[in-house]
Amino acid sequence: MGRRTMLWVLAGIGAVLLVLPAAASAKGVTKVVYAGPPPFTRAIAKAILPKSFAPTYNPDAPQFFNERTTINVGGTVSFLINGFHSVDFPGSAKTDLPLIIPSGGLISGQNDFAGNPFWFNGKALTLGFNPALFGPSGGHVYSGTKRVESGVAPKKPFNVTFTKPGVYKFFCDVHPGMVGYVVVKPKGKPVPTAAQDQARPVKTVTKDIKAAKKLPKTKIPADTVDLGLAGLGGVELYAMVPSTLTVNAGTVVTFQIPKGVREVHTATFGPQSYLTPLQKAFQAGPTFPGAATYPSDATMPIDLTPTSHGNGFASTGALDQDPTTPLPSSGQIDFTTPGTYTYQCLIHPFMHGTIIVK
Repeated sequence: MGRRTMLWVLAGIGAVLLVLPAAASAKGVTKVVYAGPPPFTRAIAKAILPKSFAPTYNPDAPQFFNERTTINVGGTVSFLINGFHSVDFPGSAKTDLPLIIPSGGLISGQNDFAGNPFWFNGKALTLGFNPALFGPSGGHVYSGTKRVESGVAPKKPFNVTFTKPGVYKFFCDVHPGMVGYVVVKPKGKPVPTAAQDQARPVKTVTKDIKAAKKLPKTKIPADTVDLGLAGLGGVELYAMVPSTLTVNAGTVVTFQIPKGVREVHTATFGPQSYLTPLQKAFQAGPTFPGAATYPSDATMPIDLTPTSHGNGFASTGALDQDPTTPLPSSGQIDFTTPGTYTYQCLIHPFMHGTIIVK
């Protein structure tokens, strides 16, 4: 899905983003909010993190900067969406839109490498991206009644003008827990200046990066792999932790999305030639193949050997902490045969791990 904005790749677009607030102000935009890390994040990270940190842990901050913005009635907020994010003002519905939904009938005709039907044929629904997030809807004026939606990853700034006093909560439909607020005061009431608002994310980013630096020290339960790690405020590491786990034959390993992680991940084993097409199909959408979405076997724990499904394939399926999706937050695999087993996340294929079975 490409659902990340790596902290260390922002410098290349930083010059462009830094110009946008000034250009927007000339057209009456009063405030700017970033969805994903602001353009100065890389410079701050470089001063705090060791060089090996970014390529090892792939840090990100799926949050809004600022999470709270105050304007007057008639003011406009320009949302600069950097990465796989959206801005959703839900109106009277008060809740965000789900990213993944049932998008068809029951799965049928999907066989494993050995030619045997997967368990989910005729039993599980086809899942896919919510088409309501494919583009903007509801216009650009918000009064708190009708939903105003940016769609996922728009190429241009998404501007919203507010016509009624109030406190308006907004969401990223991609990342559960990624929320923000626009406080709209009557005309003439004092509000922070745009310059004051633009200074606040520097403190937030610095705090996030310091939190990210501590995350690798998180204590992981025995026989468990965390698919990503999250700190306070929404900072995340996109890595398997631990990256290598050694267990005895017959050990059941739990792969879990830990508390606070706002992403969807999988733990998927098998030859790369088999996993790459699943990875591409998952990222392309709009519907997902069952083998990329659901656990490879109907019951947990899944037994994994070098010949599982004809080629050593085993997968937890998509895991998520978001209660609005039909996905579990953990899965278990039983490693019954000694050997070295490598795996990846199909959604974020740069996330790799190894299980050594003795």
